[in-house]
Amino acid sequence: IYSTPTMTSKFSASNNTEDPREPNNCPPLTLSPDLSSERSKSSFNPLAITNFIDGSADATSKRRLLESWIIRDPSGVFNNDDNNYLHRSERHTRALAKFVRLVELCRAAGIGAKSTNGTSKDSAAVNHIEGEIIATPEFITLVNAISDDPFPTSLHWVMFVPNILTLCDAEQQAQWLPLCRDWKMIGCYAQTELGHGSNIRALETTATFLKESDGAAKGGEWIINSPTLTSTKFWPGTLGKTANHAMVIARLIDGSGKDHGIHNFLVPLRSMEDHTLLPGVETGDIG
Repeated sequence: IYSTPTMTSKFSASNNTEDPREPNNCPPLTLSPDLSSERSKSSFNPLAITNFIDGSADATSKRRLLESWIIRDPSGVFNNDDNNYLHRSERHTRALAKFVRLVELCRAAGIGAKSTNGTSKDSAAVNHIEGEIIATPEFITLVNAISDDPFPTSLHWVMFVPNILTLCDAEQQAQWLPLCRDWKMIGCYAQTELGHGSNIRALETTATFLKESDGAAKGGEWIINSPTLTSTKFWPGTLGKTANHAMVIARLIDGSGKDHGIHNFLVPLRSMEDHTLLPGVETGDIG
């Protein structure tokens, strides 16, 4: 168990020369002496330029504080020193560990959390299932601070959740978003096909509606099928090892056999209990 930061930390610029990433203004050991020397000879104030790029002195202070959580995290999981010597599967495992720790930090600090009345609240004692960590600027700053290891979960918040937010109705969002926010459902976006790239008019994967009268479950079922080699969903990040659901882009074939063009389908890929592939699902890892 490691100590975690809180958002009660001051973000004000009253002491903007103090960098929380470098306690007592001690530069990191990796800072080149030559770089320090050149910086000292500059004809302008580097901090003023930094504030300008960040948008304000307060924004610089906040960014530096968030980055310090990663740099000074006592767990050591964010250390990248041996990245070039790890096997790819080890990199994948550690990237997942980094992401878990990142979520812990965000939850402890109340980032993206909502109180029961829907008001943002900077506290750990809030309902994170109703919040949206991944939609906050603080989350993006922390992700950028980690660097070097792309997250295996990135398509979840970049593509999967936004599709649910924009395409699903209120009832569907109420069912799926809590699972997404609690990371029980991890999704990807499966559009690109091996033979068609992102030429969506040429996509071959189909979603055919099977009526209850034709043997489907009550209300009917959708059969998702990639019938050819060229229809294989190819290149969707997060799908190969990590995602347990996919937002699949497929041609909608109704119960009478009519093709209605491409639509989005939320498709389970793996068990949410033990992460094993579900019957009828084949995946591969292309590196």
